Amino acid sequence: MADNVSDNDVFMMFLAAPLALPVVAPLVFSSWDEGREWMIDRGFIASADDAVWEVPGWDGAGISGAHVVLLVCLVLFVLALGSILARRNRNRKIDTEGWGTS
Repeated sequence: MADNVSDNDVFMMFLAAPLALPVVAPLVFSSWDEGREWMIDRGFIASADDAVWEVPGWDGAGISGAHVVLLVCLVLFVLALGSILARRNRNRKIDTEGWGTS
């Protein structure tokens, strides 16, 4: 890896990979019946029997307790990523040479 990649960046890459598919797949395949069954079989979304919250249009399928934990992890990931980007941008100096002159 490049020398300018910090340990925090590598850690965030490893966190992003397992979080991306379970979050994106239900959004993409929710209107496709076979896709919905495929996601229920693999645990991306909860079946009608296991759902804590039913999602409209998913025929009783929805979100289970594990999905709530996943969403909390996603929120923590976004907060951590934002803090990394804010810290990185804080070190950059703004070039103000020539401002205010006509």
